[in-house]
Amino acid sequence: MRRTYVIPLVLVCVVLWVGSSWSRSLEVDASQVAVIKPSAESTETRLLVQFTLPEILAGHSVDFASLSFGADCVGDEGMVSFQAYAITSAWDAKSVSWTGSWEKAGGDWDGRHSACEISEVGSGKELSFDVTDFANAWLREPSKNFGVLVKVSGAFSGTFSVDRVSAPKLRILY
Repeated sequence: MRRTYVIPLVLVCVVLWVGSSWSRSLEVDASQVAVIKPSAESTETRLLVQFTLPEILAGHSVDFASLSFGADCVGDEGMVSFQAYAITSAWDAKSVSWTGSWEKAGGDWDGRHSACEISEVGSGKELSFDVTDFANAWLREPSKNFGVLVKVSGAFSGTFSVDRVSAPKLRILY
């Protein structure tokens, strides 16, 4: 009779212990956000976003990280492709420009990327990118955390939403 009470109790303890060692999650707001264009009339747009990783991640690795934000796509673009790249040089949201201090006009970035495609037009489309590799690199070398550059391929006559509701967020499982 005694064993029937002990077994469920042991199972509950094991589940609680194992569950607490599984991935934890957190959401990080952007520390810097900027939208740049080569000129006011241009449809070529880049979103720059940087996140300060919380100290709680020290000593951990990231199991999964996603960058998400809203985009307003207007007109008859058809398929629009967005690519997210790790930025490779420092920038400041207050003074960044298309030419600025970049080595390449429009920003300096690593060639590896995460892509997102949308085919619908409308406002508030949620875009999401797998940036796990970027986040783990930032944890290994915090001095190289310059953020993410989102580049658009295709005719994009919309805007990136950087308001509070659809502002860029970094969601992390660790």
